[in-house]
Amino acid sequence: MRPQRQEGYSIVTVTVPLGDLTGVQMRLLGELALACGDGTVRTSVNQDLVFRWVRTADVPALYARLAAAGLGRGDAHTIANVTSCPGAEACRLAVTQSRGLGKLLSDHLAGRPDHVAAAGDLDIKISGCPNGCGQHHVAGLGFQGSVRQVGGKATPQYFVMVGGGVHDDGARFARLAAKVPARRLPETVDRLLDLFKAEHAEGETARAYFERVDVARVKGVLADLEALAPGEAKPEDFVDLGDQGEFKVEAMAGECSA
Repeated sequence: MRPQRQEGYSIVTVTVPLGDLTGVQMRLLGELALACGDGTVRTSVNQDLVFRWVRTADVPALYARLAAAGLGRGDAHTIANVTSCPGAEACRLAVTQSRGLGKLLSDHLAGRPDHVAAAGDLDIKISGCPNGCGQHHVAGLGFQGSVRQVGGKATPQYFVMVGGGVHDDGARFARLAAKVPARRLPETVDRLLDLFKAEHAEGETARAYFERVDVARVKGVLADLEALAPGEAKPEDFVDLGDQGEFKVEAMAGECSA
């Protein structure tokens, strides 16, 4: 929630993990928009929903009804609110199940309030392929789905990118720092945020830190996570996040099949 310019009103952001809603939740949102707002609900670039013209006095009651419907998460505009494209679950061009990584990181960060508090202005965006529908290239921490061969078998991995963002004076593209197997991404995020905590200047935000940090420094911190020799690989390394079977890349015509 944040104050609206008009006195006595607030703008309420509803966190929608991975942008998923049920039919029941959508009907409730429509009812709440009419009862508590101006009758409209807007979508955000972070896959969330926005109510405008909510009387500030009505916000607690609105939150109570949202929470009862499973929409009461309070991590909007924080690093825990991870954004992801549909990935290979629905897109014919995607390489990896980016939504699986999105859920994994979201759940992981929900259990690390210290990270969320320290890096409040940072964002995580994930794309399942180079097309970048998840906008990983303009994220503070961006992840782009890819594949590598380990012992002759395909393994899902992600390009780790740091320092992207959109500012009043334009966009800044993130820089490639590492290529890490998919299941090592929670530890990757932990190391990056620990690096920020240890090295940021007084008063420096996480976004500002990752914009100026030397990529070689980041790569050094993640170097051992990048390496995956055939003898070190575990069976789960060959299964994509959010999937059950062995990982394989399928080339299909067209784009989204949803």
